[in-house]
Amino acid sequence: PGVLVTLAEERRMSRGRTSLALLAAGAVGLVVARRATFAAEVAGCQVEIGAAGAMGAAAVVEAAGGSAAQACDAAAVSLQNTMGSVCDLVQGLCEIPCHTRNAVAASSAFVCADLVLGGYRNPVPLDDTVDASFDSGRMLPAELRCTARGGLAVAPSALGLRRKK
Repeated sequence: PGVLVTLAEERRMSRGRTSLALLAAGAVGLVVARRATFAAEVAGCQVEIGAAGAMGAAAVVEAAGGSAAQACDAAAVSLQNTMGSVCDLVQGLCEIPCHTRNAVAASSAFVCADLVLGGYRNPVPLDDTVDASFDSGRMLPAELRCTARGGLAVAPSALGLRRKK
């Protein structure tokens, strides 16, 4: 949603153009849903925030008037850049580092779209990227898949934080 709001406001897009960008994002989401998962519990942050970034990249390409192939390429590049991301939520809450990772994925959506619109041709297509992300995510140890038992979640400073009420 943040990517679409930014696009709509900064580029003064019409409702129709904004709807097409949302449709492009949804199409990428459908590919992820059919081929993989959005659940960090299953395959880490790369399938959750990674999918959101990929959807955002496709929306940016559509908003800029790019082709469907370019939207898929930008989505693939975005997802490739999150591969290996673990889900290590501090205190088991979807706040740290989730909020900042989402912000980075949103900004990366614009960068990936610009790369593709500027002529970069991605050699690994979206479907292969989704499959690879899902497969590698399932290889992550359980401690790094939304259990708060690894990564930042067990850093001494994170363990010392007061729990929010």
